[in-house]
Amino acid sequence: MKHPARKAVWAAAVVGVLVASPALAIPGYSTAHLNLRTGPGTQYPIAGVMEYNVRSEITGCLADYSWCSITVAGLSGWASAQYLVVDQNGSILQVDEQGAATGIPVVEAAGVAEVVAGATVGVVVGPAGNVAAIVPEPAVLEYIAATPVNPFAVQGEVVVGAVLPAAVQLYQVPGATYAYTIVNGNKVLVDVTSRAVVYIAR
Repeated sequence: MKHPARKAVWAAAVVGVLVASPALAIPGYSTAHLNLRTGPGTQYPIAGVMEYNVRSEITGCLADYSWCSITVAGLSGWASAQYLVVDQNGSILQVDEQGAATGIPVVEAAGVAEVVAGATVGVVVGPAGNVAAIVPEPAVLEYIAATPVNPFAVQGEVVVGAVLPAAVQLYQVPGATYAYTIVNGNKVLVDVTSRAVVYIAR
């Protein structure tokens, strides 16, 4: 499997959450443009973005392989294991499903202040692979930047292509063919028919 050397994009400095020795790190890749958070859960703030198919070091995962600590370019954070894979001699292993077989060490979120997750309204359905985002018109970006709406929390990380549950209220964007909402701390544009996320404002 060939992995293009693409630069990781970071929205902000990431809080240090190294929980395993770099010597134990396993090379991994993201199957989507994936949020990097300050702790292991969607209730933690978004600290940056791990780009699609960019090599990172997975320094450890929680015991259920739901979230993993990631290091990219010397910065660290937590990412949803649902979108992480490792390449073992040409065999691609999905971290959340084949965690023990990946060799990634099990760790605890040492040094991370606990943030209690609130109630969720459903489960987001992740895409089967990487989905390209649309390019919204400048007026649309201005609208969602200036328009507050009720935020929602769902189980699962939000990426482009993910389908939102019916309980997440969508707000029509004036003059556009898609809607707007806030989910797990992300301002997103959504296809009204499929309820799939088509753009994440970062």
